[in-house]
Amino acid sequence: MTTEPRPLERGAHGTPRDKQYHQFECVECGKTEVNSFCEPHRTDMLQRRLCFLCNFWVDFKLENLVKLGELTIIEGHVYTPGNRTSGAFRGMAGRRFDIEYVAPSIYAGQRTTTFDLWSGAAIPERLRPEFPDTARFLGGAEKAQAGDTTCWNPSDRRPEPYPLPQDLKPSPPGVFA
Repeated sequence: MTTEPRPLERGAHGTPRDKQYHQFECVECGKTEVNSFCEPHRTDMLQRRLCFLCNFWVDFKLENLVKLGELTIIEGHVYTPGNRTSGAFRGMAGRRFDIEYVAPSIYAGQRTTTFDLWSGAAIPERLRPEFPDTARFLGGAEKAQAGDTTCWNPSDRRPEPYPLPQDLKPSPPGVFA
């Protein structure tokens, strides 16, 4: 596999480019890529010889490894539980999700209810040892696959809701669930 970038002089329709783009093979996954994204991604991709997705995960790792305990990772998927309880613009269409945090989360042992859960992305297998699960769904909530479509089943609504994510406080040292 050749990793030397090849300069591209013309755009898709033969028009001159105002920026110098390069085509190269990603050293991580082998995908042929053009660094035609906005900065800083364009420069980072070229310097690292990484496609957009592999470059994204390098940035994710650099930004989040030190704050692993603050992330919500369930079965290798990153989530952001929001605090909104009403209104039209809520994650997962405002459905209820109960979550329990486990070690190495700084919220280990605590439970929260969100009606505003946002899905991030599935962490690649190669990074999962560095980004272990920090939480789990409760009350029957789960990520499900229907063919090529990923969907989520919410928690049942039987028990009283737990506190909202904004009410979580770091657990005392040594508290792990």
